[in-house]
Amino acid sequence: MMNWKKSLARTMSGWLAAGLLFTAGPLSLQSVPAYAASEVRTVSNTGYDLIHEQSFMLAPGVRHTSRTMELGGKRQSLQMMEIDTTDPFTELKAVSSRGEVSNQETVGYMIQEQEALGQRVVAGVNGDFFSSVGVPSGLQITDGEIITSPSTIKTLLLVLPSGRVKLEDSVTMTATLTAPDGEVLALNMINRTRIPSHDNHAFLFSPRFGSSTRTPEGGVEVVLAAASPNDRLQAGQRQPATVESVRETNDTPISEGQFVLSASGPKADWVREHLTAGDKVHIDVSFDKGVNQARQVLSGNSTLGKVLLKDGEIPADILDETDKNNTDIHPRTMLGTKQDKLFVVVVDGRMPGHSDGITLAEGAQYLKSLGADQAINIDGGGSSTYYARLPGDSHPSLLNRTSDGPERTVGNSLMLFTKAPVSKLASLVLESELTGPWQDASWPDAPIAVAPGSEVQLIAKGLDRHYNPVALQPEELSWTVEGGIGTIEADGRFRAGLDEGSGRVTVQSKKVTASMEVTVTDRLSRLELSPVDFVIESGAVMPMKVKAYGEDGRRVALSPDRVVWSSEGGIGSIGEDGVLTATSGEAVGTISAQYGSLTAEARVQVGPSPIIEDFESGEWIRGSEVRTVPGSVQLSLVEEPEPVRFGRYAGKLTYDFTGTEGTSGAYVQFLDEQGAAGRIIYGRPQRLGVWVYGDAMKHHLRIGITDGTGSNKIWNLTSAGGINWLGWRYVSLQVPEETVFPIKVRNIVIEEKNVNNKTPGVLYFDQFTAEYAD
Repeated sequence: MMNWKKSLARTMSGWLAAGLLFTAGPLSLQSVPAYAASEVRTVSNTGYDLIHEQSFMLAPGVRHTSRTMELGGKRQSLQMMEIDTTDPFTELKAVSSRGEVSNQETVGYMIQEQEALGQRVVAGVNGDFFSSVGVPSGLQITDGEIITSPSTIKTLLLVLPSGRVKLEDSVTMTATLTAPDGEVLALNMINRTRIPSHDNHAFLFSPRFGSSTRTPEGGVEVVLAAASPNDRLQAGQRQPATVESVRETNDTPISEGQFVLSASGPKADWVREHLTAGDKVHIDVSFDKGVNQARQVLSGNSTLGKVLLKDGEIPADILDETDKNNTDIHPRTMLGTKQDKLFVVVVDGRMPGHSDGITLAEGAQYLKSLGADQAINIDGGGSSTYYARLPGDSHPSLLNRTSDGPERTVGNSLMLFTKAPVSKLASLVLESELTGPWQDASWPDAPIAVAPGSEVQLIAKGLDRHYNPVALQPEELSWTVEGGIGTIEADGRFRAGLDEGSGRVTVQSKKVTASMEVTVTDRLSRLELSPVDFVIESGAVMPMKVKAYGEDGRRVALSPDRVVWSSEGGIGSIGEDGVLTATSGEAVGTISAQYGSLTAEARVQVGPSPIIEDFESGEWIRGSEVRTVPGSVQLSLVEEPEPVRFGRYAGKLTYDFTGTEGTSGAYVQFLDEQGAAGRIIYGRPQRLGVWVYGDAMKHHLRIGITDGTGSNKIWNLTSAGGINWLGWRYVSLQVPEETVFPIKVRNIVIEEKNVNNKTPGVLYFDQFTAEYAD
């Protein structure tokens, strides 16, 4: 195995050679231009390549940078923010969905929630590790209120009242409830899941945990009325309360203005002896290492919640190559600080060709290269998520590629808000669907390439001096083309000329301008069609997309009307615009697109429906169960007034996991026309999706498939605890790029591992579909 210290030394040398390292001193973000891009292919003598870099200001004092890099045969794609926390317009906040800790949601959904509350969200990343029911593993403080806490916290980000930040580690909570007789009960945790093995514990719950304690039987629960209905649990501040009831019960409801104490074993005996209805008590919660002063706290509190840098040095424990946690490569979400600067770094992984992922030590070294002297690792893997607001946009966009495919629901998020006042137009940016470090990403002002005679839509967006979006009126925009490379319409549609060449497109609004470099080139290296292998119903229509790539691997705009289209096998007709109209019968054939000497093909099967199961007949579906209440799983077809999304029937799956151990599962099993297990999916679907009427029981929804090698796999339709909605919702997953086709779908399963969430419930299903096109 390679010695990690030697590997890190080579890594550092590579970054130095490529000119990627910031100085250790403070960086003035305001001195950097609002937008900068580079296409650098500098190979150092260490084998390091900087493939691509994009950078722009998100808000005053906040710069985003996107990088694609290669080192030693490993490719990395990362997104990062550098935040000047002294900027008066910048606000960091620890956020959880609905302000609760037991309601997992995606970072994107939490951003929408904050925007609905009137916040202007600039960026957001995933936060702490979390349990199977979505409770963050460590301490979360939001606006001074303790949202959840264990007794010890491994790594933390503190946001102080001044807005400045600090990273800490190995923090201890001290929490007590004092009875009228002066006796003191030590509290183990706040707003955490109590399970049967907690046999001598005292948990304190507030409304931030949800509507009830969701505790198992075998304890005493005390309802406490806060001194004021608006009281919030705050670190270092005594909270008086009055005992409303003491009961031998579990799963006690929690109302606003209340706390609930849940105790087991000897601590339950203490409650019986010292507390009774009407008693006046007080609660004290405190943390060491200055945490009491923090307004916001977000943690990294699992096995991988590690200190990456301590006073500028990499701790020895993450350099220990005998620990698999240190040598594994994964997506990472990491935080670093240098004085008043906060670095937020998200590295993609588990996607060869896009990004492999990094070790903890490699992450530490990268943050050190940025100038950070303190750094921690928070949740990573499929949770690593990075949203940022592109210049001129009103809402943040997902900029990284999450390794699970669909964005994973998480326990909490670190968000960045701007309070900067909105002012008049100060700058413009231009974008197209071609600009970006990978295909179909959209990055402002980056150069684009267009094939002769092809068309591309350009979009102008406005910003004020604080990087807030400014709405533009189309009639106020004027477009010009330099270099004789083509023409442009008033709406920004650029049509390239028939000759190769380079020039610029400029847009102007009043006295503000922006330009984009445009190259007209016929030097293409390959074509791709999308979809590439698909099923279409008889008589249906499918618009084909053709993607062209230049000799440097970048996208080149190529209009469908510049391509020669043809079809074989009697599948139907395809027009000059690339739109296939399928035949009225059944057929198997191909579509071909030709441009010069280049061709691309797509395989087409006409006739079968892309709907895998419409739930209009029960002949080829069955229900089954694993570790459930015996006989509780029933699969049936129902009509209105029960929920039906399409047609006459929907599938209804009832289940009951109550009192079971291990992983419980309720299955919809799919059979083929011979009655054998599994159903073949034709072609190469991009996604699988199904309409689900949720019961909000926070179980896990998954699909079992068999791939072309005969290997059985489980794909996630939601994350653990992800069935958190009521009513109809279309739930889909991205088919992994490395999938071997054809695939066979075996089942859809509702799973639950958490002993505290073994509930009964019912889901409805309709139109399980294979999707072949965007």
